[in-house]
Amino acid sequence: MQTVVMAVSLFQSNTILVWDEKTMGGIVFDPGGEASRILAEIEARKIQVKAVLLTHGHIDHVGAAAKVKEKTGAKVYIHELDAVMLKALAAQCLMFGVPIADAPSVDANVKEGDELTIDSLKLKVLHTPGHTQGSVVYQFLEPEKLLISGDLLFAGSIGRMDLPGGNEESMKKSLERMTKLPDDLTVIPGHGAKTTIGREKAGNPYLAGGMFRW
Repeated sequence: MQTVVMAVSLFQSNTILVWDEKTMGGIVFDPGGEASRILAEIEARKIQVKAVLLTHGHIDHVGAAAKVKEKTGAKVYIHELDAVMLKALAAQCLMFGVPIADAPSVDANVKEGDELTIDSLKLKVLHTPGHTQGSVVYQFLEPEKLLISGDLLFAGSIGRMDLPGGNEESMKKSLERMTKLPDDLTVIPGHGAKTTIGREKAGNPYLAGGMFRW
């Protein structure tokens, strides 16, 4: 399994490419902007993108999804509670003062406990509301220990709750679930550097000491 993380757009959100190095079948997580740059990386590495997996529906995580889908033919997945946000993508763009982006059509809604298989890549969906109602994280089951956490958990911090769909109580419960995951699980967040669950349990002020504290 190979991964590339690209910080895109003025929001510097992480677009993550993950692929099976033998078959070259792969996934794009949260293509948030700079579609031409993302597509150039896909082409240069000869990745056959089969799925676009969205952790939530905010513009900085979905802004290039329509173009990536158009060029690769990949299916787009999102939780149904955030699928409605895509219909208001133009309003989101106006809110943040960024160019209007086309909304991707959704091929399938993911939900808690879903397991997805892309070639040798196997991953599980965890519904983790708090940043938005339909926020999810994607936990790889094989071949490597990896969590795509979206805007739930960052290195040393957590996602904001003051945007539409944010909820403090839901965030608390979702973060508590993260403390139950294996310490050696690598985390690639929606913004910023990679981390691990163990590192966050030890040093993140919101998950200090391996127990949820807020």
